[in-house]
Amino acid sequence: MGQSLSFRARLLYLFWAILILMLLLLSWYHYRLLTAETIETARKTTVSELNHFHWLLTADKEFKDPEELRNWVTAAAAKMDLRLTYVAEGGRVIADSLVSDLSILDNHATRPEIVQAQTEEIGSSIRYSRVSEEQEIYAARKIRARGILPAGTLRIATPYASVTKTLEALWNSFIFVTGMVLAAMIVLSYILTRQLREPINTLIHAAGAIGDGNFSRRTHFDPDEEFYPLAEAINDMSENIEEHIQFITEQKKQLEAVFDGMQEGVMVLDARGKIRSFNRAFSELISNAAQSLGRRPLEVIMSLELQEACDHAISTPPTEGANPHSLEIVLGGTRTYTVNIVNLQDRQRGMGAVVVFHDISELKRLETIRQDFVANVSHELRTPLTSVKGYAETLLAEGQPAPATLSSFLQIILRNTNHMVQIVDDLLQLARLESRQHKPRPVPVNAHTALVNAWKACVPLAETKQVTLDNLLPAEGLMVFADVDQLTQVFRNLVENAIRYGPAAKPITVSHRIEEGKIVFAVSDEGPGIPKQHQQRIFERFYRVDKHRSTHPGSTGLGLAICRHIVKNYGGAIWVQSPNPEGKAGATFFFSLPVEADEEADENGLLEV
Repeated sequence: MGQSLSFRARLLYLFWAILILMLLLLSWYHYRLLTAETIETARKTTVSELNHFHWLLTADKEFKDPEELRNWVTAAAAKMDLRLTYVAEGGRVIADSLVSDLSILDNHATRPEIVQAQTEEIGSSIRYSRVSEEQEIYAARKIRARGILPAGTLRIATPYASVTKTLEALWNSFIFVTGMVLAAMIVLSYILTRQLREPINTLIHAAGAIGDGNFSRRTHFDPDEEFYPLAEAINDMSENIEEHIQFITEQKKQLEAVFDGMQEGVMVLDARGKIRSFNRAFSELISNAAQSLGRRPLEVIMSLELQEACDHAISTPPTEGANPHSLEIVLGGTRTYTVNIVNLQDRQRGMGAVVVFHDISELKRLETIRQDFVANVSHELRTPLTSVKGYAETLLAEGQPAPATLSSFLQIILRNTNHMVQIVDDLLQLARLESRQHKPRPVPVNAHTALVNAWKACVPLAETKQVTLDNLLPAEGLMVFADVDQLTQVFRNLVENAIRYGPAAKPITVSHRIEEGKIVFAVSDEGPGIPKQHQQRIFERFYRVDKHRSTHPGSTGLGLAICRHIVKNYGGAIWVQSPNPEGKAGATFFFSLPVEADEEADENGLLEV
């Protein structure tokens, strides 16, 4: 890379660029103005000649026949070295000074100058002529019928070449004058900029001395010189810098004492309760953090409770051993923070308080999940237990019920008992997956075979709703690294959900694609779909999108949670898309599995994400 241009060179080039631009714009403006005036003068001349011929034609001239009209037009145009044409109404040419055979001429009704002359007194245009094969200036004027002379339009055409020659000469003059002026300006500006070098070098040396710590360096200029204000400003700056350095050093130590070791967001308030500084962690909490300096906390964080706490902390005299003010706020609708406000002792330096933000959103989320899990488990077990208890009490109350009633009640008790056993089994399996006590080593598994086995288990449920499977996986085999039983369970859980919540007599589609060393499987249905606000939580234990989903028999609410843990334990991911691609109704569950074994996972253990 070459060396950057000096200030003098940049100033010189900038000055040249401005001069050239201004001169070119001014020259171009005047050239366009003179060009327009030249063309307008030529047009007016043509119109003046047209008026002359109009007067000659309409004065007292009487024509005996059309031939005499044509002879007059030819003779009149020859004297003036121009073209004269008479066009009757309708566009038929009945006389032309350049064309003897009028039959070869087109109808002239649509010529611009003739069309304009029909509505205005005079029409004009500049265009190419096929007869003369060059640009012409046209002018036309409407004439009333008189004698054998029919009503029509008298048109005159003069060569545009003379105007072109004038414009070319004008253009050459502009280029020459502009070039001479530019050359003179460049030379003069170069001489003037050379005179700026010495004072600029003096200022550069003075600034360099200040940068090296020599604050006694001074520059001297006469008051009438251009750089006198700048020199005085540098002198004043050198006098004040030493004081500022001491203040900045103290401020830096103070900020380092507050910010060192802090991973939480920290906001420092001055004595007036306005934001004085903050750390990097705080800038990540809010948008446009750089614009928050000098503002009150309420202007940056929309929390009246936080503003009141800050005001209270600043207005309260600091006492030794006093506990910091604490509160809990929610930012962005999703993030929860505990805020500690510490009143600072040093008010003489303008310090008010330090506000520390600690993110407890994850703790809140886990607490919510724990509470939901306990409530959901209680609900899932209480429903079948209530049914078992009710039917058992009924049997005991009736003494000796009828055999049909006894069989029906026992079937209900057995069905609810099996449902509770299935819930407990799923909870145990989920606990084993989370603890990773039994980690099956991934081996090559044929996904097509696993899907076929899963579908066989789902056939009874599918036949009740007349649902079919559209298996788009290649029959010759699609190998992924997993456990065959767990992969079959993933397919079974997803297919069963599609059957339960999808419409009757609609197929379920299973497809795949390859992305970055993994195979992504897709299980699609045409059901009611899953709203976006629920799509991030449906893989939690017992999470229900809405009430009607809990009425489906045989569902424990743990299938998707088990699928999530199985897929993630093999290094994959699972997610849902609803509505389906291209805006179709329904939902599609995607999950990915590697096509090669993860050696690092085998050595260190499969990790739960």
